[in-house]
Amino acid sequence: MVNLRDIYSYRVCSAKQCRAADRKTIDDFGVDGFTLMETAGLQAARSVSQKIEDGATGLFICGKGNNAGDALVVARYLAINNRHSCTILFMFGQEDLSTDTNRNLNLLKSLAQQGLDIQFTDDVERIREARWDYLADGMIGTGLASELRAPLDRAVHLINEQDSTVFALDMPTGIHTDSGVVMGCAVKADYTLSFGALKTGYYLQNGPVYAGTIEQINLTFPDSLRESAITLLDSTVADTFPPVIRHENHKYSNGVLYIIAGSEGLTGAAIMAAKSAWASGTGAIFLLAPRGLLPIYEQCLPQIIKCPVGTPEERIFSVAHINETKEILARHKGALLIGPGLGRDNGTVQFTRKILEHFSGNAVIDADALVSFSGAEQPGGCSWIVTPHPGELKHIGHTYQDDYSRLDWATSYMDTRNLSVVSKGDPTIARMEDGHCYVTGYDTKIFSRAGFGDLLSGMIAGYLSFTGDPEQSILSGLTDGYRKVKQFKNRHPHTPVEPEHLI
Repeated sequence: MVNLRDIYSYRVCSAKQCRAADRKTIDDFGVDGFTLMETAGLQAARSVSQKIEDGATGLFICGKGNNAGDALVVARYLAINNRHSCTILFMFGQEDLSTDTNRNLNLLKSLAQQGLDIQFTDDVERIREARWDYLADGMIGTGLASELRAPLDRAVHLINEQDSTVFALDMPTGIHTDSGVVMGCAVKADYTLSFGALKTGYYLQNGPVYAGTIEQINLTFPDSLRESAITLLDSTVADTFPPVIRHENHKYSNGVLYIIAGSEGLTGAAIMAAKSAWASGTGAIFLLAPRGLLPIYEQCLPQIIKCPVGTPEERIFSVAHINETKEILARHKGALLIGPGLGRDNGTVQFTRKILEHFSGNAVIDADALVSFSGAEQPGGCSWIVTPHPGELKHIGHTYQDDYSRLDWATSYMDTRNLSVVSKGDPTIARMEDGHCYVTGYDTKIFSRAGFGDLLSGMIAGYLSFTGDPEQSILSGLTDGYRKVKQFKNRHPHTPVEPEHLI
């Protein structure tokens, strides 16, 4: 399996981690702040020049800190190399700038004296002029800690009213770097040029809407300084993630999966999960079901081995089925998927808890089984993967507030449990047993819809049955699901995607 953790350009950092990387680069690695600013600005200018033609007019909206200094470097290179007409708007005047920013301002003033088209203003209303081909946001960067106040909020509203292309330098002003929350109002960028490391706020809450297309600008510090336990799983990775290779030919040596799912009125969930697991390549699937539902599964799942329990009149699982179920689970060593469409009848909840206490193999615990999960102890030597959507998080100890609380919970609170968690939503947040997290950078809202979550849990369980590796199974399930949605949309752009389209 490709080890995405070793690809440092995919590490996603907090504002604190970004500041620590800058500090260590300066103090320990010996690259000064002015050089870092120069590197960032040069690379950003090259990115802008690839999208904006030579001779264009740009307005650079600057605060007082180093983010403003980055903007000044960008303006300098575009003025010199691409003959851009650059106007620098200082939101708080030209006094009390950071040291490196002031140094870059003096360089720009020198170039202006030499005849380059560089102007300076402190009139925020200049943003309203129609002549700007592009706007560059260098007001705050990653340092925002409270809601925007005047005059920044005025600048944000004026920027968002323009038709010009908008570049945000490091972070759109008004978006919290860590949480992606809009702090009162925020710049809606076409492009965000990320300096040094990706930020969590790009992928949480409102971040994806306001950041636009994200481009990473590498800085001159060692990759190892990106000290983060979060990795981005974006569309590029999802498109190229290698398929799981199966070497065994005999069905029982190519993965055995037991599925305990379905109840009266909810058989569709079991069907979707079983079909999805089968499509992943599992060698043998045993679907355990109340005997009264057997005719439905016989008709819809010819390739799946059905294991009915109870009497022909029974259509939900109950404590009466515990011993029969244990006997079936003992037939072959395999993994377990439990929960899709299981129902929440009191007897079913008790049945599920007893099965979780008994089963000693790898398991994916989904949907209704999460009600029984609280307090269940994972047996030693095996892996459990829980796959809640936001509304189900309360069953495993978390009250959902926003995307940032989901991420914080996955990276901190869940350290008390040796579990893998796939927190469905947009983004999907996948937490591995050792605490490392993956965050999706593509649209995953579809897997929170009815039916699609069953498909995802089925894929993950299918891969788990023959790899025994929860991390590989989760990443394979997420990327496989992405590719299937994409392929269907490419073939049928005007047809809504339904769960059965992905099997």
